Amino acid sequence: MRAYVLFLFAGLAASGCIPYAVGTTAEPAPIRTVVPSTVAQVAVGQPKINADPGDPDERTTSFSFDSEARFGLDERSDAGVRLAGSSGIVATYKRQLTPSGPRRIATAVIVGGGLLALGSHAHFEATFIGSWPYSPTMTPYGGLRVQHALALGDDDPTPNPAIGAFAGVRLGEPDLGVSPELGIFYSPTNAFMETDWVVVPSITVHGGRLLRALGIGF
Repeated sequence: MRAYVLFLFAGLAASGCIPYAVGTTAEPAPIRTVVPSTVAQVAVGQPKINADPGDPDERTTSFSFDSEARFGLDERSDAGVRLAGSSGIVATYKRQLTPSGPRRIATAVIVGGGLLALGSHAHFEATFIGSWPYSPTMTPYGGLRVQHALALGDDDPTPNPAIGAFAGVRLGEPDLGVSPELGIFYSPTNAFMETDWVVVPSITVHGGRLLRALGIGF
């Protein structure tokens, strides 16, 4: 059993998962408060960032669990650190552009970067997001996202940038809830019989209370 777990961990580390899922709304974390979350995502048609140099446009389906913590800096911004699968780390900064209000959608931008696939690729991302607190326990959100995984070694292929849209809904209390989400990204390829589209369903579990109950919280 131990050997199987180690084999699975090694496989996930080598898979080079790309963090497509957003899993957050336009609202920043409360000031001086850490908000943890865990993201489960499936990326169908993802470029294989550790592909054979002879087949740089190879696509794959990846599955990953990501862990993230966001820390409130002030009333309009927060900072986050995300462990992408078992082989990457990404830091982000969120800045709210407009606050939510009656009949008004909150908007924000998120920018960040980091390392993926055990440091073989640099990752850059920029996201525009809007969200509307329909009720205290339901906040629909969505937006546009651009990201790029840039190979740092001469032998590793660099996939084309991905640009796409996402939509989701945050359900539950701030300290106990889930956010199902769907993202669709365009990342063109020149390979025959390979798709240009990446479809990413995901679900984010947020809030320290639930994560602590599952034994995976902060």
